[in-house]
Amino acid sequence: MARDEALVTIATFETELEASFARGALEAIGISALVPGEWGGGFSGLYSGGARHAELQVFESDRDRALVELRRLQIRIVPPRHRA
Repeated sequence: MARDEALVTIATFETELEASFARGALEAIGISALVPGEWGGGFSGLYSGGARHAELQVFESDRDRALVELRRLQIRIVPPRHRA
């Protein structure tokens, strides 16, 4: 994912596992996607009772195409939460 372009959050999920499935669906059609923290031991929230939500990010230029694909696959898209 070494592009000089901004990443945007297109959805949030209850678990990182759900976000990972969505990431895989996008990558299967050639859209690079990222779930921040996915490889950093972030799955621990599943077992510790943490209420942490997982974000799905794509490059800004892929945003519209990614949203269309998630809707086509009937993946529930939850708007990103605004950070205070």
